Amino acid sequence: MKKDIHNKLIEFGSIYLEDMLVIDIEGDKSKVEEFLQGQVTSDISLLSENSAQLSCICDHKGLVLADFIIIKKNEKYKFIVSKTESVDEIRYPEPTDAAFIPEGRKWGVDHTLIYELTPFAKFSNVKFKKTDEVVIGSISPKSNSEEPFLSNDYCQLSINTNTDLNAFEDSISAPQWEAANKILGNLMLRFPHETEKFRPLEINYDKLRVSFDKGCYRGQEIVARMKYLGVDRRKFCTFITEEHFIRDMRPEPIIDKDGKSRNKKKLFKPVGSYVWLDDMNVCIFNAIVKKDDLPKLIDLLPGVIQIL
Repeated sequence: MKKDIHNKLIEFGSIYLEDMLVIDIEGDKSKVEEFLQGQVTSDISLLSENSAQLSCICDHKGLVLADFIIIKKNEKYKFIVSKTESVDEIRYPEPTDAAFIPEGRKWGVDHTLIYELTPFAKFSNVKFKKTDEVVIGSISPKSNSEEPFLSNDYCQLSINTNTDLNAFEDSISAPQWEAANKILGNLMLRFPHETEKFRPLEINYDKLRVSFDKGCYRGQEIVARMKYLGVDRRKFCTFITEEHFIRDMRPEPIIDKDGKSRNKKKLFKPVGSYVWLDDMNVCIFNAIVKKDDLPKLIDLLPGVIQIL
């Protein structure tokens, strides 16, 4: 690794996350908990009051359908999920009959989440309700007393909901919030083409969003089999590069130390969005790489500063 700079790129502060939606999970508390425990990949029994937890749902093949944050507030549970731009025009839940779904519609992660859970929620008398609450994300020093959903040895990330923005003012930018999430290894799926594409182990969700100690959920058998019996030859990483690394990447092959010709773009598979911190002149993104290639990527890819 060329430089150990990742913590220096993290700024402390708070931000209104306008691209996030709050959905109340309504029903008898015990029924809601039983329902969630059988559907989401995380263990909600570990959630304390006013705390948050990264989670996701999978299909029967173990592919991630939607990711989100679950929070427990006033003894009730809420989903915090990336929202579709046209969310106010669409009812919850979506109609299950294809004849009532407009042609060409592409659901966002929020609609996929509700659509997939609704058939199971009916058995527990659980319902979902979109709220007008706003979402506030905060980055603070590790010693802060707030309940984080993610942390490293330097900082922690927490999230909360509020009904009023009048007294709030952003102290960090959206790129700074996204950069901190990426540096801590947290990928957030935002678009329809990103769902049903990866299993948890491929995108670090096995470490951040999956409990291997709880009971069954959809896809659990495959996820567990890959964790304990599979051979994982790839690694989910965070790349910190010079600002124009992606733009200036040339198509011509490179020659590695063994004399083999390599295509630069096949050395890593980007996942999710790119984040540019203009004041730092860096670009941050997540990617999947072959473990055998990882030790030599810094030398093979000029412009890469650090790989986490």
